[in-house]
Order: sequence, then structure tokens, then C-alpha cells
Amino acid sequence: MPPRRNAQSVPAEISLSHLKSCLVNLPTSLVSLLVNVNTPAQNVIIELSYREASPTGAGSQQRSIFVGWTGMPSKRRTAPPGTRDGLNSSRSSRDQEVQLVELDATLAKSLGISEGQKITATIHLDPPLAHTINIEPLTPEDWEIIELHATFLELNLISQIRALPNPLYKIGDNPVEPHALTLHLSPTSTANIKVISLDPSPPAEMPFAKISPDAEVIVAPKTRQKSSHSSGDHRSVASTSKSKRSATSTVRRRSAKEERRPTMFLRGLDRSSCEEWFDEGPLVQDLSVWVDHDLVSGEAFKGVNYVAVDVIRPAGLQQPQPEEGGVPAGTTAATKVIAHLRSWIDPPNSQSVALSSPLCASLGCSGMVGGIVKLQAAPQQLPKTAVQSIKVFPFASNAKTVEGLRFGGESKAEKEESAKRFRQIYAAARGTDGLLQGPLTDGSVMGLYDGLDPPQGWEGGIIKFTFGGDFQENKDAANWLLGLDTKLPIDFQPPTPRPSWLTETDGFERQPTHDSLLVGIDSLLENLQSSLVHLSSVLLTGGMGSGKSSIARYLAQKLRQDSLFHTLYYPCRKLVNDETRISTIKETLNRLFATASWGARLNGTAVVVLDDLDKLCPVETELQVGNDNGRSRQVGEILCSIVRQYCTRDSGVVLLATAEGKESINGVVVSGHVVREIVELKAPDKESRRRVMESIVMQDAMTAEEAQTQFSDESRPQTADGSMTEDSGAWMDGASHASKESHPAKTSGFILDSDLDFLDISGSTDGYMPGDINVLVSRARNEAIIRAIAESPDSTGAIHLARADFDKALKGFTPASLRNVSLQSSSTSFKSIGGLQETRQVLLETLQYPTKYAPIFAQCPLRLRSGLLLYGYPGCGKTLLASAVAGECGLNFISVKGPEILNKYIGASEKSVRDLFDRAQAAKPCVLFFDEFDSIAPKRGHDSTGVTDRVVNQLLTQMDGAEGLSGVYVLAATSRPDLIDPALLRPGRLDKSLLCDMPSLGDRVDIIKALFQKVRLSDELTESDGPLTDIARRTEGFSGADLQALVSNAQLEAIHDVLDVDGPTVTSKRSNGTNGKSSTTPSFVQFRYGKDAKPLTGATPKSKSAALVENASILAKLEEIKIARKKSKQIHGAPATNTDAKAQSSDQREVVIEWGHLIKALDSTRASISSEEKARLQRIYTEFVVGRSGQMKDGQGSMEIGGRSSLM
Repeated sequence: MPPRRNAQSVPAEISLSHLKSCLVNLPTSLVSLLVNVNTPAQNVIIELSYREASPTGAGSQQRSIFVGWTGMPSKRRTAPPGTRDGLNSSRSSRDQEVQLVELDATLAKSLGISEGQKITATIHLDPPLAHTINIEPLTPEDWEIIELHATFLELNLISQIRALPNPLYKIGDNPVEPHALTLHLSPTSTANIKVISLDPSPPAEMPFAKISPDAEVIVAPKTRQKSSHSSGDHRSVASTSKSKRSATSTVRRRSAKEERRPTMFLRGLDRSSCEEWFDEGPLVQDLSVWVDHDLVSGEAFKGVNYVAVDVIRPAGLQQPQPEEGGVPAGTTAATKVIAHLRSWIDPPNSQSVALSSPLCASLGCSGMVGGIVKLQAAPQQLPKTAVQSIKVFPFASNAKTVEGLRFGGESKAEKEESAKRFRQIYAAARGTDGLLQGPLTDGSVMGLYDGLDPPQGWEGGIIKFTFGGDFQENKDAANWLLGLDTKLPIDFQPPTPRPSWLTETDGFERQPTHDSLLVGIDSLLENLQSSLVHLSSVLLTGGMGSGKSSIARYLAQKLRQDSLFHTLYYPCRKLVNDETRISTIKETLNRLFATASWGARLNGTAVVVLDDLDKLCPVETELQVGNDNGRSRQVGEILCSIVRQYCTRDSGVVLLATAEGKESINGVVVSGHVVREIVELKAPDKESRRRVMESIVMQDAMTAEEAQTQFSDESRPQTADGSMTEDSGAWMDGASHASKESHPAKTSGFILDSDLDFLDISGSTDGYMPGDINVLVSRARNEAIIRAIAESPDSTGAIHLARADFDKALKGFTPASLRNVSLQSSSTSFKSIGGLQETRQVLLETLQYPTKYAPIFAQCPLRLRSGLLLYGYPGCGKTLLASAVAGECGLNFISVKGPEILNKYIGASEKSVRDLFDRAQAAKPCVLFFDEFDSIAPKRGHDSTGVTDRVVNQLLTQMDGAEGLSGVYVLAATSRPDLIDPALLRPGRLDKSLLCDMPSLGDRVDIIKALFQKVRLSDELTESDGPLTDIARRTEGFSGADLQALVSNAQLEAIHDVLDVDGPTVTSKRSNGTNGKSSTTPSFVQFRYGKDAKPLTGATPKSKSAALVENASILAKLEEIKIARKKSKQIHGAPATNTDAKAQSSDQREVVIEWGHLIKALDSTRASISSEEKARLQRIYTEFVVGRSGQMKDGQGSMEIGGRSSLM
């Protein structure tokens, strides 16, 4: 073309990329030029000129293509060292870079452009506009793909194509053929088109035009018929909607001499998956398809009885298969099979086709629900004389087959026996035609399907026709026969490997099975199913063992059966365990959702189940920055983009994800509107736990009455036969599910005791999930087996399952939700606490009664109390009372001190509060006890750092009831309730305040009695209550802690008395022992007499050591003689000595508290609370309860100079 005045050219190289459009990325130099002149990308047309080899082989010719600009620069590439000029090594780095133009790889392939090809890129600004564009697909295949994606093409054509070649453009007098354009209609399918005409038509010297934003696009059909039939038959893209029969009007031609055969693309369904859409009748066992009655009786398929069936498998969705080695020549399996066309009276919609189970097995799509099936009128069948014999190539089996059931053989008798068995396998049964009586295709697969009873060793095979010598086989068409003649010989060949396309190898579970019991969640299942049917994505959350995976599998199976959903189940743990690269995760998720999108085409629906999504993209941990957080966010963003791409309103794809909680998933996924509903699977209540436990136990057990009836009606041989039948059919578990439900007498040998109450047992399993109950039942069965073996080792009868077995199973068993929760255990009970009768009664009403009498309190329409404040004088039993509540009411107990919550980092204290309530929620029913509550939650505005203010705000949020604290009771203790923030004391948080007052006379008597239960008292104190009452009178003003100190001091006085009595006796005994020893034990002493006597100073060390050794041996012999004499006296019954009797009596003496000890303890014990302190606290408590007025301080700190801003 002639050069234009506004054109800017630059030489460059082609770099192929996956842009999925007819737009290019430009080099940095051109991008800078366009940005400097503020040119919108929509007004730029790029001309790429290159040299193309001439078709005649004489030299090359110049060619140009016209594309749009994406607005983005291309990647940079430095020129290799070999291409640089050594003399010009001082060039800048920009001059040494290779100018790259990034072009879509698919478009480049259709135009014949290769990687690294030299081109010239020219910029054209402000091109002419085209308002009406007539285009035509290049091939009939392109037309068929465009028909399938008409709506997508209408919405996305302008975003993929901007420049259009002028079909009237000429160079001189020679017209130039416009180049092809590529449309990306789905992630796996493309179509090539060419421009026929433009309106308004650009001048002949203008080689291109730009598509107008409001342009009308008209697509001319490109069918497989003669051009004379399709001339003038133009159709708008907007008119090719799903409601019209454009997809059923395509005409295809196999050859010029063959008649035209109509083609349909329909959504495939295995008939076994949609039996409710058919009238009851005998199950067809031949190769058949069922199509809407209107389509069968229409003009396209009128009079057609047999069709060629082909399941379309997109290449982009298939994982690369290993090359099949060792496959014999001529044993290739046919992917197109001839089947009988039947009418479907009441289909789900007009775009569905049902395939018989034998046909699905032959095409490798057993159980299919979703996917595109291509139906084409069958060619003329072969004459009977054309086929001389049938060759059967059985599939090689990995397992060792039993000798005698091996198909094929070397001898003629073995081959005849194999052919006979082959006819028996696929013979007619149940009043219907068998597989051999219907159409048979050359190379078809004879597979296994439901209703077939093959012998052991037969796993399917391939049949091949042997044609006569004068028959010319047409390899382009499907060769088929109608019925197999009984006289036609069947020749078995050596085994052949199974074709790879017969089995799905992408790792996606398309038919998730469900074999678990789901009890007590009927309304939840209905709500979930309703949301998914209306294409509303759901996130199902629940604790460990709550049944999330079982519910997800059940919903997938239910949607598949009832609503014909294409189901894909994928556990995210696979990507966590096996994969580490982000690119691999992205590729797997893309294939998963693209497969679901393919299964939802042609007015279908699909559901993708992502189990354990929180394992793939967990929540980002606070106060920690690392690779795990970045990886989780990146995976979450990838998932969000993929879900937004595929799970649109009109796509028919819906997502069902499971996780332990909404907080356990990365915030990008939760806040990115990936799911519309979040459903929480809560822990079952007492009645639900009873139903779950009873259902699990009754699966393989029976009551005593049922066992007696069964054993009385059946004889011993019948019982053995019945058990053998059950064992032999155990491998067909899926087929015998209904029989299991209708015959509960088939048990594993457990008989339930008549006094076994599941409701009573479920009362001891608070907080248990269904998975925990299942483990508990297994432990109870093991305990029953152990008990039965211990009682009668030789017994082979049924085992009784009793309450004692469940009690033993509960001991030491921790449910999964409590395994990482630290719980405090306390042995304190109300018996060890004296006084506080009214306070104890309120605690019982608040904490024990709602749990013990749950059915009664469930009828209460009002909200129950869940928070209590214990306040009172120091040492009056607030903490002791709280610790006794846990053991007395049978609730879990978590105690919290102030330093455990407060943290200097911003946000850490609030997180500690949230984690604390999460622990309590996991351990419910649970008592959460805050000791010294005034230090944790003081009035806001008094803390200069603001830490406690944020803690109070978090406590208000957690205790407000909006978080759903069912089963969690908050108990707080303080001696200064006036310092606590008033917002925490309002109803709904800490509902009631209980005073632990100073003990009265009667309370002190009760406290002393409770304390005396742990020590030994003299008879004087236990005969009557008089001494205890006297002590109570003398301890006026004592608190409970003071009375405990009094008893401890009295016990110490008693111990001192015991030690003082035994002390002198021990001393005299020791002195007597020493005297006796000195009189009886020989002494080795040297006496010196006179002045001349000298010690043995001159003795050598050796002589001294020898003397010591001699003395030691003498002493040892004397000790042995003593022990021997003592033993002989004991044998002959000699009386013990007085010394031994005294020692024995002193060892058996106990510490007994007497009246005198208490009097001494009273002299040394004083009250811990002075009268002034007591009066001050009394004034505070009175003001707190009844003295509140509008003049009370609101917690606002003093604004005066020098005023305090801390606590009062």
C-alpha cells in the first residue's frame, strides 16, 4: 500500500503469546510515542508487514495483516551477543534491545507466522469506521462452534477484534484476499472467520477499517453442503439464541457421492442417571439413544432410525496421556458408535439426549450427566456378506484370573468355549434385545455396565470385523451391522491394553458416592439444595467431625439424581499435599471449572465441590508476615478470578465449598463475593445426638426382642447360609444399599440391652460432633468385646452392648473439638463450701438447670441468663464458688486471669479475647470465668494506653448475643464492682450480680463444718454443735478465708503437740541405745599409762589401715550375730521389747484437733478485713446496688490540671 502521512514504522520481531484476541502488544518505543500524543488505544490500527513465501516457490511476496492494540507494552528482550557489532559496543541498552510485537499464538498459526519472524510494525491513527460487517466462518467446523457460542460472540466480539481488512482492497488492478481473523469463544475452542463486506464500504485504496462500537455483525452460515444451497442464507449473531433450532439444522457431507446426513449437538445423559424421566418398562440392554419426540419427528431426522454417536472431548481439558506402547495393529477402538434412535416423550428439555448404559460403556462415559454428544444420521449399513468373521480382543487384566475362566486360548476347543461365553454375556435378557441383536460397529468397545453379569476375568474388549476379499472398506465412515448372525464365527485374539480415553485421568471425581448416615439435618439439607439449584454458591462451615464432607457428597449425589447436575468433587488437600507451585494450582483449578463449564453447556447445570477449602488458602495469621501469608493470598486471588469467570449468572456453574469456619479462610475469598451464602453446621443438640448415636448403633445391632424373634424363626444352617450370602455380596455394597435398609436383621453380632437409654448417654456427650459419636460407639463395641472375652473366652454367641460399655468408652475420650483446648479441672464441690445458700441456688438455676432439663427450657420463649457477676468482700468464696460450679454442674471450665489477655501490641489483646471465646464455644457447654474482672474490664477512658478500652469493646461485642453464644456462660468475680465498665453490667451481658457477703453466725457454722470434714476432730468437738457455735461466735467479722486459716492454724498446733510428746521418748531411746552399745560393743581404744607410755606414732600407714580393716570385719560379724538372734526370737514367738512397742505406738498415732488447739489458734488469728475497710466496701456495695443516682461518675477522667486519669 502507499505510505500514509500519519504512519510511524519500526522493524521488530514476532513474539507469540496467549493474548486470546486479534490485538497485539507493541514495543516500548511505539508505546512511548502513542502515550506522548495521548492517543486512545481504541483509535490505533497496527499494520504488520512481512515477507511470505510464494505458493509457486518463486521468491517471496510482501503481505500485511491489520490488528488492534491492547494498550500494553510487550516484554523486553536483549539482543544476543553474537548479533551485536563489536565496534559499536558503546550503544545504549535501549538500542541493544530487540523490538518485539507480541501476537496471539492461535492467530499466528492460522496466518502462517512463526516465532521470531521479522516484521515491520506501522501505526495508523483515526481509521475509517464500519457500521455493518458481514463475516463468514472459514470451515463448517468453525460455523458449528460459532453456533454453540452465539451469545458469547455477540457480547465479546468488539473486545477481541478492532481492525478489519477491506475485502475490496486492490493493489493496482489485482484484488487482495483479506486475511483471516481468529475468535476465542471459550477457554478451549476457537473459530476462524473472514470478512465478506463492510458498510459503509471503504475506498479500494484503503486496506483496512475499524469496527464501530455500535456495529451490526451478520454471520453467514458455512454448512457442509453445496454452495448453491447456502447462498443468500445470512443470519444475525443475535438471532442464533438457544431457543432457535440453529444447532439442529446443520447438514454434513461425508463425500460427494453420499447423501446428506443431519447432525445434532445435545447434552448427554446416562439413562441410569435419569430413570425417573422415563416410563416404567424393561431396561433396554442394546445401544440406543433417546431424543426429544419433536426433534425425532422433525424434518431433519424424519425417517432416521439409526445414528452415529460421538462424545466430544475438548483437547484443552484432557491431561496429556502417555503413549500407548505394545498395541497391536488394527485394534484401535472406535470413538463413534452406531446406535438406535428412539423417541423421548417427556425429556427434561429439548437439548437433552439419553444414552443407554451399554452405549455409555462403549464410549467411555458411564454415568455421564453433562457434556456434548454429537448425533449424526448413520451411513448405510454393510451387507451381510461383507463380514466374514468377528475378532474379539479382550482387555488385558492386571489381576490374576482363575484358570478355566481365561478368555481365548491356543486350542480350538478353548476358542469355541470363549466365543460361546461371549454370546452368553451379551445375549438377550429380561425380555429385551441384547447387545448382539442391535447395531454393532467395527472397532466398538464391549464394556461392562449395570445389569450385566460377566464371569470373573472378563473386563471388556474390542470387536473388529473381518471383511471379504472383494469388499472395499471405507475407512472414513463407520462400518456397522444390524444384529450378529448366529452362524458368524467369533474368533478370540490375544489381550490388548485398554484405551486411555476410556478412563478419566484428570483426578476429578465425577460421581461422588455417599454411604454415611445423615440424621437430624433435614431442613439444612433442603435449604442447601434449594440454594444450589438456584445457582447460589454456598460455603458450608463446621468443626472437625461435623460431617461437612459427607453432606457435600450427599448434596452432589442428590443434585445429580434429581436435577441432572454435572458434579465434580475435588478435595483441596490434594493440592496442599502434592503440589507446591502456584502455577500448578492455577492450572488445576482452571481445568476443574472449565470441565464443569463444559458439562453445563446446552441448557445444563454443574456444581463444583471444593472440600476443605481452608487447607488450600488458609487465613493470614496476624502479627506475622511470611511466605505462607503471601501464598495464601495469591491462591485466594486466583480462586476468586476463576470463580468470577466461570460461575456467572448464565453459565450454569455453581460452587459448594467446605471449611472449618468463615474465619479459617483467607479474607480475600470471603470478601470477594465468591460465595453468596455461608451456612454453619452447628454441633448437634441432645436429641440430635441421641438420633445419631441410635442410628449408628442400630446399623449393625438389634434389640433383644428382635434377636429373640430372629433366632427362634431361623435354624442354625439357615443362619450360617444367610451370613455367607451377606459376606459374598459385600463387594456389591452400592447395589445392596436398599436391601440393607429393608433388612436390619443382618447384623454383626451385637445385641442391645433392654435398659440401654441413648438419651441418657447423649446427655454425657455435650459438644460432641457426629464424628466423635461414631468413634465413641466404636470404643463401646470394643469394650463390649473385651468384656465378653473376659467373661467367657470360648463363647461364640452374640455380644451384648450395655450401658457400662459406653461409660468405659467415655472415660479418657476427648472429642476432636476439645483436643487443643486447655480446660481446667477442679475437685471442689458445693459440699466443701459453707454458707452462700442463695448465691448457690442462683448459680444452679442459671448454669445447671438449662443443661440438665434442656427440653423444658427449650420451650421458654424468653432469653435465658448467660452471664453472672460475683462481687463481695475479699476472701468470701467468689473464686472458690466459681471453681465448684464446673464440677457440680458437669460443665467445662476455663479460668482467665488478667495478664493472660493483656498484650502490649495493638490488636493482640482483642485477638486473645476472640480466641478465648472461640475456645469456650468449641468446649460448650462451658463456663468462662474471669477472675479479678475489674483489672480486665475497667471503665473506659481511664487508661492512657487504651489497651483495656479495646478489651472492653471486644468483650462487649462477644457478650452482646449477636455472636450467638449458646452454651457459653460468662462468670466474673471482683471485689470492686464500681470499677467495672457499666456497659458490661447491663442485661444481656452480665445479667445478674450476686453478692458474696460476709458470713453470718449460721454461715460461719456451715463453713466451719465444711472445713472440719477434711481434718480429724476429737470426740469433744463432734458430739454436739455447741463447740462449733461457740467458735463461730468468737469469730465475728471473719471471712471464709479467715476461718480456713483458723482451722489450718489449729491443725498446726495439733501437729506440734504430737511432736512435743514424741520428742523426749525418742531422745531417751537414743541415749539408752548409745549406753547399751557402749557396754556391749567392743571398743578399739588404746589406753596410755604413765609418762613413759607413748602413742604409736611410728606406725606406718599400712599398719594403720590394716588395723582399721580388722576392726571393721569384727563389727560386721557382730552385727550378723545380732540379726540372727533377733530372727530366731521372732520365729519362736518371743515378745517384743518395750522399745519396739513404743515405736509402733508412736507410728500409729494420728493428729487430732482438740478444743485447746482451736483456742490457741484463735489467739494467733485475726480478721483480714478491718472494720474501716469493711465499712468502706459496705458503702461501695450499697451504692452499687441501691444507691445509684444521676450524680455517679460516668468514668470520664478529670480535666483539671494535675488531675488523675487512671483508676479511682
